[in-house]
Amino acid sequence: MLGVEQLHIESDSCLGMNVHSPNQKLHVFVNNANRDPSRTTALRNAMVRQMNKRFRALTRLITKAIVTEDVFGLRDSGVTITILQDTPGFRRFAFRTKSEKVSAFMEWLNRQIQNDILQVRDITQVGSGINAAWTNKFIDDSYRRGVTRARQQMTSGGFEGVPPLSQTGGISAAMSGPLHLDRVGLLYTRAFNELKGITNAMDQAISRVLSQGMADGLNPTVIARNLNHVISGKGGSLAVRDSLGRFIPAQRRATILARTEIIRAHAEAQLQEFENWNVEGVNVKAEWITAGDNRVCQQCANLEGSVFTIDQARGMLPLHAQCRCAWLPYKETI
Repeated sequence: MLGVEQLHIESDSCLGMNVHSPNQKLHVFVNNANRDPSRTTALRNAMVRQMNKRFRALTRLITKAIVTEDVFGLRDSGVTITILQDTPGFRRFAFRTKSEKVSAFMEWLNRQIQNDILQVRDITQVGSGINAAWTNKFIDDSYRRGVTRARQQMTSGGFEGVPPLSQTGGISAAMSGPLHLDRVGLLYTRAFNELKGITNAMDQAISRVLSQGMADGLNPTVIARNLNHVISGKGGSLAVRDSLGRFIPAQRRATILARTEIIRAHAEAQLQEFENWNVEGVNVKAEWITAGDNRVCQQCANLEGSVFTIDQARGMLPLHAQCRCAWLPYKETI
């Protein structure tokens, strides 16, 4: 094995997945780096902060709407208050039937989710206007880092015929290639759809909790607290739960998604860059490495040093939610 930095997989926890490759080669070594092999820790944390900010804003908005503005007209008060920005307005959903109240509130809430958590907006890219989700910039950043990292690993690892990125026009030139553009576009779509799936499940849970709260005659403060629990807290009997019955707040699921998709973008970028040079006649395989700390799960630890073809490596990283591993280029020595 060359004395170069190796592809690395590490994680906080495992989901019970098994990985098997028919032609897998095992190259055993000890990784003493004890650091994030993908070098995306700061980026993952930044995306998590942005995700948390958006979910916290939603919970504040729900409390303002239900408690302060009494949108359902549940309080015995004729006092008019100042309408808060982005909220529906004082007693806006004080309809005659509870079903009308729930339906109107959910319609308003869905607009807030679309505008704040999913947020797709028009931006200019390569001279033309496109629709882009806010998550794209984090996926794009991670992907670019993966491409840069892969090229650095190959040049420092002695792969003949692979020049430094600076000699081929830099990262912008590399990213303009159709293979990288196609790959990162798929990653954009995946991250957005995964987040949309989380908000859809959250929406269904909120609707159930709201309907139950109305049926039980709960006061606005309790209703708002219960809805916010579905998003960020303990929830209750109607909250979203996993297959083991454990409550998973939507906000927690979203932050896990953020960390996981950053690693996915980085790993796929590395593999695509390796593959691009395979096309150019450079024989590159992918080696699995981990951070080597006490947070590495047993599944990832067992794969440390394993060598795969690019095709075999596709989709292996992240191995599980919040996996931290990355790839390292590997070439066989005679």
